[in-house]
Amino acid sequence: MRNLVVLNKGEIVVESRTYPELRVLDSVFDSISDTITVALGKNESGIIEVHQFMKDGQVLVLASFSIDPNDKLLSFEHFGDSSQLVFVFELGDIVTATYDITRPDSDTTLVEIVGSIDCGIATSCWSPDQETLALLTKEQNLILLSRLFEPIAERFLDPNDVKQNTQVSVGWGKKETQFKGKGARALEREKESLKHAGLENTDELRDPTLGTYQSGGLSPFDSQSIKISWRGDCEYFSITSIVEVENNNRRVIRVYSRNGQLDSCSEPIDGLEGNLSWKPQGSLIASTQRRHDEDILETVLDLVFFERNGLRHGEFGSRLPPNSKIIDLAWSCNSEILAFQLENSIQLWTSKNYHWYLKQELFLSSSATIEVFQFHPEKPLRLMIASSHSLEIVDLAFNTKNGPNISGFDVGMSLVVDGTTCMITPLSIANVPPPVAFRDFDVLEPILDLAVSKSNTRFATLTANYTFIHEAADLRAAPKEMSLINKTTYCSFDEQARQIAVIGTDHVAILVDSLDGLSRIVIFSIEDISSPEIVGITETMNKVVLLKPRSDFSVLTYETIDGTVYEVEMSNLAETKPIVTFPQLCFDYEVSIRNPELWADEVSSVCFGISSNGKLYGNDVLISPAVTSIKITESLLVFTTAQHQLKFVHLMNKFETANDIEDDDERTRMIERGSLLVSVIPSRASVVLQAPRGNLETIYPRIMVLTGVRKDIKALRYKEAFSTCRTHRIDLDILHDYDPQLFFDNLELFVNELSSVEYLDLFLSCLHEEDVSETKYKETLNLTSKVENLTLEHSQPPVGSKVNRICEGILTVLLRPEYSKKYWQSILTAYACQNPPNLEDALRLIGSFTEESEIEKSVQHLCFLQDVNKIYNIALSLYDIPLTLMVAQQSQKDPKEYLPFLQNLHVQPQLRKEFLINDHLKNYEKALRSLSKISAEEQQDIEEEIIDYIVSKKLFQYALNLYHYDNEKSRKVLEKYADYLHGTQEFVDAAITYEMLGDKDSALEDYILAKRWQEALSIATTHVEAQPQLKDICERLIAGLNDMHDYSSSAEIELKYLNNVEESLRLFGKDYQFDRAILTCVDLKRPELIESIIDPSIREGFGIVAELLADCKGQVNSQLNRLRELRAKKQEDPYAFYGDTMEQDTPDNVSIAASETSTKESFFTRYTGKTAGTAKTGASRKTAKNRRREERKKARGKKGTIYEEEYLVKSVGRLIERLENTEAEAVRLIEALIRRNMREQAYQIQKQFVEVLNLLKANIQEIYDIKEKDRERVDDNGMVYYVPEIPVPTIRDFPEKLVLKF
Repeated sequence: MRNLVVLNKGEIVVESRTYPELRVLDSVFDSISDTITVALGKNESGIIEVHQFMKDGQVLVLASFSIDPNDKLLSFEHFGDSSQLVFVFELGDIVTATYDITRPDSDTTLVEIVGSIDCGIATSCWSPDQETLALLTKEQNLILLSRLFEPIAERFLDPNDVKQNTQVSVGWGKKETQFKGKGARALEREKESLKHAGLENTDELRDPTLGTYQSGGLSPFDSQSIKISWRGDCEYFSITSIVEVENNNRRVIRVYSRNGQLDSCSEPIDGLEGNLSWKPQGSLIASTQRRHDEDILETVLDLVFFERNGLRHGEFGSRLPPNSKIIDLAWSCNSEILAFQLENSIQLWTSKNYHWYLKQELFLSSSATIEVFQFHPEKPLRLMIASSHSLEIVDLAFNTKNGPNISGFDVGMSLVVDGTTCMITPLSIANVPPPVAFRDFDVLEPILDLAVSKSNTRFATLTANYTFIHEAADLRAAPKEMSLINKTTYCSFDEQARQIAVIGTDHVAILVDSLDGLSRIVIFSIEDISSPEIVGITETMNKVVLLKPRSDFSVLTYETIDGTVYEVEMSNLAETKPIVTFPQLCFDYEVSIRNPELWADEVSSVCFGISSNGKLYGNDVLISPAVTSIKITESLLVFTTAQHQLKFVHLMNKFETANDIEDDDERTRMIERGSLLVSVIPSRASVVLQAPRGNLETIYPRIMVLTGVRKDIKALRYKEAFSTCRTHRIDLDILHDYDPQLFFDNLELFVNELSSVEYLDLFLSCLHEEDVSETKYKETLNLTSKVENLTLEHSQPPVGSKVNRICEGILTVLLRPEYSKKYWQSILTAYACQNPPNLEDALRLIGSFTEESEIEKSVQHLCFLQDVNKIYNIALSLYDIPLTLMVAQQSQKDPKEYLPFLQNLHVQPQLRKEFLINDHLKNYEKALRSLSKISAEEQQDIEEEIIDYIVSKKLFQYALNLYHYDNEKSRKVLEKYADYLHGTQEFVDAAITYEMLGDKDSALEDYILAKRWQEALSIATTHVEAQPQLKDICERLIAGLNDMHDYSSSAEIELKYLNNVEESLRLFGKDYQFDRAILTCVDLKRPELIESIIDPSIREGFGIVAELLADCKGQVNSQLNRLRELRAKKQEDPYAFYGDTMEQDTPDNVSIAASETSTKESFFTRYTGKTAGTAKTGASRKTAKNRRREERKKARGKKGTIYEEEYLVKSVGRLIERLENTEAEAVRLIEALIRRNMREQAYQIQKQFVEVLNLLKANIQEIYDIKEKDRERVDDNGMVYYVPEIPVPTIRDFPEKLVLKF
């Protein structure tokens, strides 16, 4: 859908310096210095002169030397990096001219013949990388030379080469099974039937789907030339020449590799001519063929393609007259454009969807014969055309010709040039795939440029000699030619018309270039379309590169060669007003009207341009780099990027840059790789893109769709907004979330707008709690303070469920008498969609219906919205058995399951029915309440049933509350509750309950079991029946407390109740309560026990604590050293640390590289427990048993495994906890040692404790330094996650005794 437009034509007049009237022989681009080098000469002069044209206009004469007057220049190359010119002449000389790059002068240039071929040279060609020269001598010898002219290879072009079958054979299959054409089998059957009918000669019959045999006969227009063409990567080159095969001359294309090996020869093609050009970025070789077309009975000239293996691969017609000649072919460096050199013009062709379009025909300004032309080696849209005395440098650009994108006229009108045909497609009416068009019309000559009017019904077409005006009655009608304007009307003889534009509907502007390098714009009025007339001429002060209307088609704009964009008011054509000057010249631009509320300057337009290197500018501000195409609407700038993204910029804001546009909001969308913008249709919220292969794709970007939805909501057009959301799968919550207050203020209007039960049900059923206007549909339009009144201010989100508020609001409308009958289904939907679903009210509503069919439909609808089993339970809870039966019939339940149950309920009294239903629904508290209401008169054993039900369902607390004022029943419940607590080993609560009930024996037993010695002894000493058992009770308590290491409590019992002083003191010593033990000895006036019992206990405690501290210090040192060793190994060789190394010898011919299907563990998979395959697919092959085994390995932390480091760190953490728990005991021990004059032992304990803590403090950060990679894991779904980081513990200082600090 893109057309080629000429941006600029620059002419260079070449004048010889050393000999008069030398002609241009050849010219080349120098991509290093961005200059042009031209070789001049003349047959009779015998002089070669080389000029270099610099960018600043300076002309340097690089060389001038004499040659044989009969010699001919075959090829010319300029090596800018080595300041060398290379010439290859027909008589066999290869000449180099080396000049001084600092002071180029033809007198100081060193000219030498570096080689000569006696038999002469037929053709030559340098490779694109300028590293290899291919020569073909007149004796048919192919010679390859390096850049230093060293021979690489020499091959003879043997005519027998073409007899060899160089096409590739796959090496399998049989002849009879090979494909012979679509009609081969039908043809064989027809031959058989004709033979049976008596016809003997059936050889003339052939498959019409196969081409006829071709011998390769020469074209009568063959130039007898020999040409060489290289592929873009310089690995292969091709040669076209004429060879004699079986006494017949045939043109053959040979393909050679870079080292001179023959790769293939082309298949015989009748009428093949001498043109040759290899597609730089492809496998196709282009040539021309002249053949007789049996359909039109004329000779036609086709362009044909060959593959590298010599087989033909497609063709297309050149559309030229039968006697026309294509002199040469050339590809642009990116392979997008194929150029034909004709006698006086250049045709440029492009291809999309396997169709070739003639996009542009270029003529020399002087109308002279074209001698040389070529594309720039690095800039695909720049080419050079040379006549005998001048050069023209042509800059091209791809652009799309579209109609307006403003409201009321945005039909997506697209115009495509194809030679003399203008293809018209309004994409909003008919999105037909190229090369098909909705409508088209033909003109007399190839089209140079075209334009469409604001109304999309008038079309202006510019050719080399005419301008055509066509008009269509409407958008669907075929355009008709209304007027023809001859070039002489607006151009002089030496001027050329280049571009055309339509302003509004009644004016046409034509851009005309003159030879003096300036441009002028001729304005025609086509108000009377049959007789256009010139109404004004705008003279420009600089050369114009682009001409187009403003986005609203009311003003003409143009860009000059310095990057400045001007406006031309139609009311005053002589006056131009500059809009902006781009930092770079832009090959495409768009002009939009500014919002005066946002822009304070006087200029009413804002301009966006895209430069040749992909930079997008908004006026002089860089918006984004790497942009490939742009379009503009009234409110949005749309562009595609080289990262295959479609981006949007709001025009109501000051310029947003690429950094302001986030990839995850509505302003960015991913598109197919290489897609470009064709058209933007705001009224349809659509964007049309064209993929690189040529097919069209219409998408509906969220930002455009949501913009339309928001406008409809603000205008209270809820039906249009709903329809748009439904079509484009937009979350329907936006109808509420965009403006909640507006929604609730117009609830009745909303219902009436939708006016459909199905639509209302869809809206209600799709609601969820998320505020979509703040999450996935967040509006990106942020206006400045000047237009704060235009912003949509959202109120603070109310507390509670959004879904419930909407459903309740809808219900307030639908429950009115005028709506309830029509919308009963929507009322049920509103109940069912609340959170949680209000099924009780829904079922009550259904229960209020009188007609059986209405009830059945309602139940069916409710069961569709919610789980039928849940509805069944809710219906049961309402005690409505008929309704429950109807719900059950809609479910998948077996009637044998529910019918007996419902039948039994039907005959039960009301309270028993309620009890059975609530018990069935596991509403045990409600069931107990119903059961408690049954009187003893109705059922005699009801009391026992109630108690049994309370026990079976464990409803003790609820029963106690239920019988709060009934002491007798409360006591019965408490007795059962106490027994239950005793059975569940809740001994403390059971003992308290028994004591409250007066059961002292049971309370005493539970206190003993709970190790509550004080409560137990209080009962034992006061309860008469328990006093004889006091000693046994004390002994049981002491045994239990010792098991819990509560030695102090045991000591109290031994001392107070058993009078066993010695054992009491030993128990105090075990608990490190030496102060209490000494005090006891003093109180009992038995000081001798201090030395006999307490001192040995102190020494025993000293030994235990000292041994513990020594063990801790050794553990810290050993584990710290092991951690350092592990981390050093991991740093040196991660593979050896995490995985197994291959220590065994491996044969030399066996690869040890990991393959995709290998199951060997890598350092990643060994640590995460997954193979490469499972980590990629997310599949987990571990069973629960394997996972438990892995956890056990991790807990053990076996030496040498990947879990050892984590195990060691956690082990240090456990050691720190142990030291913290021992600190209080160590302090009491130190105090006792000092009091008993064991100062040295106290000093040792304090010193060792402080040393261990200081060792931990010094190394704690190093110990807990676990890298993030070591915390990486992979879950069962193949997703990587990180285990929590182990926190570094805080180590407190030891409370040292001052008396020991020495």
